[in-house]
Amino acid sequence: MTNKELDKCIIDFLDGDESSFDLIYHETKKSVYLSIYTIIKNQDTIEDLMQDTYMKAINALNYYKIGTNFKAWISRIARNNALNYIKRKNREEIIDAAERPDIYGSTSESYFLDFATRNLTEMEKDIIIYRVILDLKFKEIADVMDIPLGTIYWNYQNAIKKIKEEIQEWNSEISRKSSKLKSITSLMC
Repeated sequence: MTNKELDKCIIDFLDGDESSFDLIYHETKKSVYLSIYTIIKNQDTIEDLMQDTYMKAINALNYYKIGTNFKAWISRIARNNALNYIKRKNREEIIDAAERPDIYGSTSESYFLDFATRNLTEMEKDIIIYRVILDLKFKEIADVMDIPLGTIYWNYQNAIKKIKEEIQEWNSEISRKSSKLKSITSLMC
């Protein structure tokens, strides 16, 4: 769905067509999910924050400027919602990060994403997810994250370099283990 088509659904929703919300949700749920996932890993918490994000977006829909990028707008709401959740939790109790699986843990379905981004800063992870997975333009990422465009470019390049190094290191480790396995197997025969 193009941005114009999505804007049409928003206008229809604002005009009272509640069925348009289903189309809006279907078109934006991935970007909302990943915007929250970059900050929080617990599936139940993500689902709660997604629901809260859509409620906030509906209540603020009159402030959305038709003709801009709705996905970037709602992603920013989702990101801010997740960050506010973290702030609330940190105010309630101070706990070591290792004891916070709902925020810092990982899930099996996101293994590759976690692996590829494990050596990245939080900012670099966010930029990679917005650019590679959500396919946002660098300018849109800068708007969502409220960071200068040059900073986005620089962090993206650093992140790509780190990911390439991580994959090369992983490939080398696989080769070493494979060689060891072959030599052990040959000794056994």
